[in-house]
Amino acid sequence: MSEVYEFEVSQGGGPPAGNYKAEFVGVEQTTHEEYGDGLRWKWKVIDGPQAGVIASRTTSPKPTTGNAAGKLIAAMTGATLAGGQKASVRDCVGKTFLISVQATKSGSGTRVETAIPL
Repeated sequence: MSEVYEFEVSQGGGPPAGNYKAEFVGVEQTTHEEYGDGLRWKWKVIDGPQAGVIASRTTSPKPTTGNAAGKLIAAMTGATLAGGQKASVRDCVGKTFLISVQATKSGSGTRVETAIPL
C-alpha cells in the first residue's frame, strides 16, 4: 500500500462565497432522500473567474412569506408577498441578478442567499 501525504481539497458544488453577476437559469423540482421534495433555484455566473459556474439554492417546495423560497421570490420580483397570493418567476429566466453566495452551514459547499435584479 502506498502512503499519501498531499491532497487537493474540494469545496463542494458552486462558486466560492462572494457576490456575482449571474443569469437566472430557472427552478427545478428535486427530491432528497433525507429532506424530501424541494426546489432547486439556479443561476449561471456570467463574469470573472467563476464565469459559467452554476450557483444554486435548494428550498422548500412551498414558498411562504418567511422561508427561503418566499424570500427569493420577493427579492427577485421586487414584490411584497402575502399569504394566499400567486407569484411567478417565469419572467426572471434569462435576466441578470447580483447574487450573494455564502458557505452552507455544514461548510461542505455554497448556496445562494439572495438575488437582486440588475
